[in-house]
This record gives sequence, C-alpha cells and structure tokens, in this order.
Amino acid sequence: MTVSLEPNPGLASTLSTRGAPLLEALAQHSPAVAEHAEASSSYAFSLAAELGYDRDRCELIRNLAKLHEIGQIHIPSSVLEKHEAERDVAEQVMFETHYEAGAGVARGAGVEEEVCQWLLHQRERYDGSGPRGLAGEQIPIESRLLRAACACHTVLAEPSHGHGVDRAILRLAGGAGSELDPGVAATLIAILERARNALPTRSAARP
Repeated sequence: MTVSLEPNPGLASTLSTRGAPLLEALAQHSPAVAEHAEASSSYAFSLAAELGYDRDRCELIRNLAKLHEIGQIHIPSSVLEKHEAERDVAEQVMFETHYEAGAGVARGAGVEEEVCQWLLHQRERYDGSGPRGLAGEQIPIESRLLRAACACHTVLAEPSHGHGVDRAILRLAGGAGSELDPGVAATLIAILERARNALPTRSAARP
C-alpha cells in the first residue's frame, strides 16, 4: 500500500488545539454524533499504528477522525434524529454534503488546508464512483482510513442480537475494492479478528 508523504511536523498538536473548540461545539449540538466520532477515532488510531506510522502521525489520524463528522454541526438536531428513510430530499442532501461543509468549518477554524482536504475526500470511493471521482491511491490515505474507521464503528454501534464484530468484518469485506481501500479494510479486519480471538469463550469464562 502506498502511503502519502509525512505531514508537516507539529501538525498533530496544531490539529488538536484548533479542533478542540469544534469538538466542544459538536458535542453540544449532537452528543450522539460526537460519541460516534470519538469511537471511530480509536479504530483510526489502531489502523495507523498497524500500518507502522510513528506515534505523532497516529495521534494526527486520531485527532482527524474526531473531526470527521464536524460538518453535521450545520444539520438541525431535528433532522439528525430522523432515520434515513424519514428524511426529505433537502435533508438528505444535507447529509450527503456535510463532509464538504466540515472541511469548510475546519478551514474557518484555522486548520491547515492539507487536513481540510483529508476531511473533504473521506467520502470518495476506492472504485472512483465517489463525489469527485478520485479512485484508488488518488484518495489521500488519511481519507481512506477515516472512511474505514467510520464504517466499522457505525456497524458496531447498531443494536443487534448478532455478534457486532462479525457484522463489522462482513461490512468491511463487502466494501473492500468498491467503497473501501482493500488494504485498509484487510488491516482493520485483522485488528477486529485479533481482538475477537482474544476474548474468552463462554465455556472458558465459566468457573
């Protein structure tokens, strides 16, 4: 997997400082969205670490993931609470374009343009059928990590009687090569499988 050039030194701490007020505003606007972003950041960090990034870059990816839904700050709370099937056309457009809005929000807060571009391109699809037609490694690796981490946590957060990790693995495998970078998806699947295999079985847990 080709990795983009190392970001500017100090970018992780700068992003953390300038992103903090945005995260506070998002938490006030929608605690559920903020919680999803926070949880997704753990998977993004794990992905970065598994790919061999140094600590600073892993922290940069973590902080970036915390901001990946910041564009939803412009979506009314009443709309955020609706199920997808309940949204009208205008409301659906808000959701489909909130990544673009998020890049603008970050830019207005003084976040570096490089980072804003990562936020902007997180909805690109690996097969090139995304909003701007970027494909494969034309999409920044940071954006590809964001998309996979977001998809993973979205499935894990869904209420279900089945095993959430198994469903997340199926989601990642199903999107590999079309929506998701197959290398990134495979890496996250390996992380999930390792975590699942480390859990004690019910029989082993009995006294």
